[in-house]
Formats: sequence, C-alpha cells, structure tokens
Amino acid sequence: MSELVAFREDRLGFRFQLHDKAVLGRSSDCDLILFDRSASRRHAEISKIGDFYFIADLDSTNGTLVNDVPVTLQTKLKPFDCVKIGQEIFIFDPMLDVVTGPAPAALILNSVTETQQNILSRPGSDAAASLNTDQSSLLTALNHVLLTVTEPEIMPTFVNFLVEHLGATSISLLWPGASTGLRQISFVSYPEDKRLLISQVPYHRVTELGEALLWPRIVTELDFNGGSRHVAQVDQPCIMAPLYNRDNPSLGLLYLENSNRALEEGDLNFLAALGQLISPFLSILISSSAREYDRQLTGDGPEPSSDITSRDPQVRIVFSTASHMAQNHEPIFITGEPGTNKTSLALHIHGQSAQKKGRFIKVTLSDLPPAQMDRILFGQESSADGNQIGLLGLADNGTVFLRHIEYLTKNAQRSVLMALEEGLIYPIGSRHARNVAVRFVSSSSANLSEYVDNGLFREDLYARLTKINLHLPPLREMRYDIDNLATEYVSRASRNLGIPFIGIDSSAMECLRAYPWPGNLSELRSEAAILANFSRSGHIVMDILPVHLRLAPDVFKYGEVPQDSLLAEAERFYLIKAMSCHHGDVEAASEVLGLSPEDFIMKSRGYGINPMDYQGESVAVGPRGPGQTSLPSDIDD
Repeated sequence: MSELVAFREDRLGFRFQLHDKAVLGRSSDCDLILFDRSASRRHAEISKIGDFYFIADLDSTNGTLVNDVPVTLQTKLKPFDCVKIGQEIFIFDPMLDVVTGPAPAALILNSVTETQQNILSRPGSDAAASLNTDQSSLLTALNHVLLTVTEPEIMPTFVNFLVEHLGATSISLLWPGASTGLRQISFVSYPEDKRLLISQVPYHRVTELGEALLWPRIVTELDFNGGSRHVAQVDQPCIMAPLYNRDNPSLGLLYLENSNRALEEGDLNFLAALGQLISPFLSILISSSAREYDRQLTGDGPEPSSDITSRDPQVRIVFSTASHMAQNHEPIFITGEPGTNKTSLALHIHGQSAQKKGRFIKVTLSDLPPAQMDRILFGQESSADGNQIGLLGLADNGTVFLRHIEYLTKNAQRSVLMALEEGLIYPIGSRHARNVAVRFVSSSSANLSEYVDNGLFREDLYARLTKINLHLPPLREMRYDIDNLATEYVSRASRNLGIPFIGIDSSAMECLRAYPWPGNLSELRSEAAILANFSRSGHIVMDILPVHLRLAPDVFKYGEVPQDSLLAEAERFYLIKAMSCHHGDVEAASEVLGLSPEDFIMKSRGYGINPMDYQGESVAVGPRGPGQTSLPSDIDD
C-alpha cells in the first residue's frame, strides 16, 4: 500500500495511507482533510488504477502541482514525487520514517547505500566492562551529579557532559514510545535546531538488536527534487548507542557526532556506558513528569465506576452498542442531559477498547481557563518549570474523554482536529509535532449542531467527533428502574457511613418514582447520601424524605398555585431547581417537570419567580451558544 507523507515543517511526518481512491481538500467529507485556506473544499483526487496511483485536480481554485508542474488530467505518481496543494507539501512513497517529538524530527531513511567497512559494534549492555579507569571515574562523578540535580536540570547536565568530555558537536536522543516499540519520540536535539538524519540499517541495529555502533559515515542532506530523492553522505564517524526504558522492553537511541576529531573505539565504549547510565534517569524523568502533571490537572480521586448499574433496556442497549463500537478507533460522541452518567459510559468504552491498558484521561473543558487550554491539552516546551506533557500526551495509547466539548476554544478545536486526523500535536513553544495515538470520546449536554450553525464550533471537527453518537436517556424515562438505582445508591452511601441499610419503604419508593429528577443520576446519588445520613435505623421511610421528594406524587398536577403551605413550599423549591438547572430556559425546565410552558409560567409568576434571574447562573469559560446547559464540575455528567 502506498502513502503520502507530509513534508512541510509544521506537519512533517504525517502519513496518509492510500487505498483505491482518496479525495483531498478542506471539506469535512474528504478522505484527507487539508488545513490550508488556499486549498479548495474538494481539491484533488488520487485513484488506484491497476498497480499504479494517479492524481487529478478537481477544478480547484489554485491548482495542484506534482514536481512543480500543474496537473489537470490524471497524472501517474511515482516514488519521491512532490505533491503541492496550496502550502501543503506531500511526498509520494518517500521511503522515509519520521520520528517527531519535543526535539526536531529525526528522519530515518530507507534504501540508503551503506558501506560495510570500518564498522565497530558491540552489545550495548557490555560496554561498561571495556572502560578505562578515567572513564569509569567520569561516569561515577556524572552519576553523583545527576542524583543531586532537580529533574529539569537532568538533560542540560547530560548534554553539557557530552560536549565537554566527548567533544560532541551534534547530539540526538530518541526515546521509546509509551507502549510500543514501533514508535520513538525525538526527545533531545543539540544544537536545538539540529535534525537527525540516519539510515535505516544502523537505526535498526541499535533500537531492535541493542548494538552500540561506531558508524563510518553520516547523512548530511536529504531533499526531494523533480521526482528524485537526494541523499548526501560524508566519511565522518558517528556513534549510536541503545537506551533502555525501564517500563518498556523497547530500546531508544543516543546519537553523537564530533566534527572536530575522528571518533574511536574508546568513544564507542564510553557512549554505550553513558546510555546505560542515563536510561534510568530518563525513565524517572518522563514518568515522574507525567504523574505529576496528571495529579495537578486530573486530580487524585478515584475514577467513577464504569459498571452498568441500570437494568433499563434503553441503557443496556446503549452500553451494548458502546462495547461493539469500542472495538474500532473512531471517535465516539455521548449526548444526554446533565447527570445522566456520561463519564461511566466513557469509562466503559475505554475498558472495552484496544486502548484499555493505556491511561483514561478525563478533561472537564468547562473548568479550563481559555487562555490556558492549549497548554493544558497539548503541553508546553521549555516552560519555567521544564517541559510539560499535555493531557493528550498523557493519554497517548489510551483514551481522552473531553467533557463539555462545546467549551473547546477555536484554536484548540483546530489542534484537536489535527490530532484526530493526523495523530499529531504541537506543544506550545515547539516548532515540531509530537505523535500521539489517542482514542477520543467527547460529550455535551448542549445542542452542538447549533454551535456549528452559529459559527462557534468547527463543522469539520463536529463531523469527525460525532461519527458515532450514543445517547443516554434521562432518569425520568427509566421510572421503574429507580427502585434498583435508589436501593443501590442508598446502600452504597450507608456502607460509606458505616451504618446498616434495611431497605426503602414502598410509600417512600413511590415518591422517588414520581419525582422527575431534573439532575438525573447525579441528583439521585446526592439525595441517596442525604437519606442515608438521616436514616440511622437503615430503613428509608416517607417521613425522612425531603419535602420536594415527599410531595412529588401530588406536585404539578394543575397550573394554579396550591393553597397548602407545605405543598406550595415544595412547588416553589421544585420550580427554582428546574429553572436553575436549565439557566432560565422555560421550555427546557417545563419539559423536565412535565408541565406545559404556559402552566410553568403561571406557577412561576404566582411564586414571584423570574426566569431572567437564572440565565446567568453558570460561569461560561468557553464560547456560549443557544441551548447551552452546564452543571458544576463536581457533579458527574
């Protein structure tokens, strides 16, 4: 199967696998979505005819170029052809692997002519035994220094050591991906704009066979011109040594050049031993950074359960469908009113997916300051506290759950789309992308299509996120499931308080069934905790129910205000709660309570309740649009 590889600096390394036909353009229904405004909505098409691929322009505004020549009719593509669409640059079958990350990308070149003379190699794990006394002393001193410096100082200390004691003029460090040996991350580059060019043979021998190599030639140049690939090499030795990830059996690579003198066998032993020495520090540095950032931004509390508590057929069907859909890698969008337990469904999807061994990262976008959203989601390079791994980086090879997706800022929407389409993210301050393999699950209680209509949410991102849509029903539609749910929640709350639980009286259960639960499962859990607290005998009876629950069977039967003071108190409480939950939206609040909008307004006027007083209750962090609803972040959605 052939492929296109992006060769523009800001998208370097993105790969697109070509099948029988692919349309390229800005439209969300294209097979390869382009982010360049100079590209047309449907710009070009690549088709497979027999064993070959052909490209044709689709009457685009700015044209399609292959090797700088405009194409109109079908033009045959051959390896190394350069395809330009606006500012986008793709190479067709470049025989190239690109390792991206915080440092400038490393380019691994296939099919490069290699000399088999003057190659020195040894198992990387045996190098320390070949060191002389001076080298052993230097490593001991370095180890002591690394044990005493702070984490952000580890890599600068190590790079300075290589420059001082090995005369390094170029250094690159590739680290194994989070859970697969098929991916590497370009972690360190010196000088900071240095891009590593290395042929596939030595790369394979180091990262897969664990050899330390003194290689006689270095690659100095790579470009694609006129349908040809140009690779320049010079006779100058370089050293490559394996790095060992304590949490992963795959190997990384430490690369060094010295343009001032020829590197020798003693240098090979020294760098190989250095690779063994620095590897544990790298493991600690990366995993510690991820844990700390995870602790700061996602909290230390236990994750909500993904168990299917409900016996309702609607909910069972949703969870069963989710189990099936979790097997592919498509994004999943969860809708439902606030409090319908969308987080549990997201956890269930993660637990049924191929990413279940990776992290599950929950991000409540409504809680994130818009100015900090890009840093929190995508990370930051060279910040005052050292490089920060964003939440999408933490979710690599796992699942990220984006709650309240309507709060995603415009800039973050573009970056999330790039992560979805290309598997790339750009940390703040970095010119180079990082590969991420993340399963996206998102949710909203708002009408996201209205956000799209009002220009608040990207249409192409909406199309990608909502390919698979799962809807959780409100609790009022599961009225006869309330017996099971209420019993479980009160029982669980009683156990947490260390008190017995006997059961819920039938009359009390009838009140719970009659109450329409505008806050859904979140409200039921909250009320269950209150009931457990007030029932020291372990028996939930009518008398201990809060007034709005106790009188639920008789509330809202008629439009006029009741004369009974206790009933009036319950009605007024109920109206205010519904209005508050729906931010003054009369139609939404009346629907939840089973009232007509006219009866709702009549009752509200009778109690002196003004819907306008509740329209500004929620604090909008992101863009606000029609139909938006939100609950405080401490209430599970």
